[in-house]
Amino acid sequence: MGAAADALAKRARDRATREPAFATVLEAILDAPSEGSAELTHVAAREVNDVRRRQALDEFRAAALPTAEVQARLGRASAQSVHVLRSRGQLLGRTIGNATFFPAWQLQGGALRDDLPRLLDALSRFSDDAVAADRVMRLRRDELDGRSLAEALDQPKRAATAWNLLGALGLGG
Repeated sequence: MGAAADALAKRARDRATREPAFATVLEAILDAPSEGSAELTHVAAREVNDVRRRQALDEFRAAALPTAEVQARLGRASAQSVHVLRSRGQLLGRTIGNATFFPAWQLQGGALRDDLPRLLDALSRFSDDAVAADRVMRLRRDELDGRSLAEALDQPKRAATAWNLLGALGLGG
């Protein structure tokens, strides 16, 4: 191996030690059939995408509420009543395994947010996926002084900007 290859291998090893996701991508590339660089690029892209999806799902689950907690907060008699809200498009949720999780920003106190129908309508122009919608709502934005849409909607000083950003969802760009 030449000096350049040694340096590259060391950089890859160091990064793989710091970033387990990078190690996973490297492993997928090494395990792929060596039929050309195009195939390796597809393998790497697929693996990176899988890692990002798993990470998004993990972040969603960590910040969301399970059905039983939503049921308790809303004072509902049954878990089924929470799922009826979801099936009617009145509440976003995502089933993961045998459990369903609901983004916490949909609730305010012991009730659904007053503006939730308008909020869900704006988000639906972007995606009907609860994980994607949750990422949009919790992403910190420079336009909101480092706050998320979910935070800004509850602050009179920033709510108009947050609604403008929500209004621009799904319009391309």
